[in-house]
Amino acid sequence: MPTYDLECRECGERYEKFLTRFLSRDDKVCPRCGSENVRTGVGGGILGKGTTPSKSASCGTNSFG
Repeated sequence: MPTYDLECRECGERYEKFLTRFLSRDDKVCPRCGSENVRTGVGGGILGKGTTPSKSASCGTNSFG
């Protein structure tokens, strides 16, 4: 089940959606201000300014040994 990370470009609200389908237009509405100007990412795909990914989230890391 995909986890979608969303961030409103108007007010900065960040929220997640857990869906068994693709995002629809109705899913991309900010719950705080109602704006449809929402940025999306999948599984932690959005990082704010000044943040860095953790080592466990780095690309190329093989945790299967």
